[in-house]
Amino acid sequence: MNRLADSRILTRGAQEVLKADDLTRLKFVRRRPFILHGAAKDIHLRLEEALEDFPTEGDAHILIVGDSGMGKSKLVKRFAALHGCPEDGSASAARIPVLYVSFAITASPKGFLGRILERLNAPYSSNASSEVLYPLVLRLLRRIGLKMLIVDEVHHVFSGAKDRRLEALAVLKLLGNDLGITIVACGIDTALRAIQIDPQMVRRFDPIPLNRWTVNDQSAGFLNSLEAHLPLAHASNLSEERILTWILTEAEGLTGEIVGIVRRAAVEAIKTQRERIDLQTLRSLDWIRLSARTKASEAALKIGSPR
Repeated sequence: MNRLADSRILTRGAQEVLKADDLTRLKFVRRRPFILHGAAKDIHLRLEEALEDFPTEGDAHILIVGDSGMGKSKLVKRFAALHGCPEDGSASAARIPVLYVSFAITASPKGFLGRILERLNAPYSSNASSEVLYPLVLRLLRRIGLKMLIVDEVHHVFSGAKDRRLEALAVLKLLGNDLGITIVACGIDTALRAIQIDPQMVRRFDPIPLNRWTVNDQSAGFLNSLEAHLPLAHASNLSEERILTWILTEAEGLTGEIVGIVRRAAVEAIKTQRERIDLQTLRSLDWIRLSARTKASEAALKIGSPR
């Protein structure tokens, strides 16, 4: 495995903040840096290639599947932002080759089309049917020069009745066909089952898994990259096998949990003036695994529910 030596290379931002006071360093550590790790780089490259393939025949779409907390949304939002789609939701009818939108919790054709219009700040009647909204969306997406539509939370298709699920998927299929764009769908494992409702959609979508982290060189590289963002005086060697294994075990392999543990440990390292993250620092966090937190929340809901 790769190791960070004491001569580790910090990012420019971390180098500058390292010279600042503790309060400034703590604020810097509490940010959420985007780490373009190996798996994310592969997906990013695949999206770039798909963008270059415009126009398509409407049958070369992508499905990014992974557990909640693996960083799917952050990855695709960043890609959309790099290609002109504002992250603050204030997109207008300018040239936007990549548009990010998410399915509503209760997915329906009308609701989905409405979310596209809202994302582009386009006025429409809430009483309009999906048959009326579809050509409006089509004209608008042509006008902005759309080449790729990223649809997040696609697993919400499963929340509706079967006929509504098929109608919602049909809208995606039609947009791909009519515009010649690549559709990038993202979701948890049920997103794959949602796509499988329609046999034609299975053929059109190529699934890309974003798997949980395990103890290997890729994980070591990811933790090395995380450490490079930490303005600590001493190297922590997060990729050292004992530390790496502890973090991945407590994070249950989830990207968001890994980042959360490392950020909290870095804050503790600054506050205690240890200036490095070691096993003692990590164990002092009293970290509760996500699965345990989820069980506790479910138990609390049962206790509080009316009988």
